[in-house]
Amino acid sequence: MTRLIVLIGPPYHLRAAEAEEWLRGEASGVAAVDGVRRAVLSALVSPSVRWGNNEWGWLIEVDCASPDDADRVVRDSAWTALIGDLRLLGMRPTVAVVGDASELRA
Repeated sequence: MTRLIVLIGPPYHLRAAEAEEWLRGEASGVAAVDGVRRAVLSALVSPSVRWGNNEWGWLIEVDCASPDDADRVVRDSAWTALIGDLRLLGMRPTVAVVGDASELRA
């Protein structure tokens, strides 16, 4: 399995609830791309009560069957439109492919 992640900053022009509703609608197109096994949207909050400044608003995780499927996803028009719109809205999308995991032990 290959996982794509997108960290998304909070918007400047919309309230968080409006942005999340828009984001869910736009990102649902990515879930329909061939090779996508699962796509989820999670809200992110700051772990610091004292500072409370959220650099990131949401995380999108897209699980693909293979690296070839992940490549197909990032070339699909649903993906490029989503990332382009996020950039136009100033939401600073940051995309990464998650590598192989290794368990940490104490």
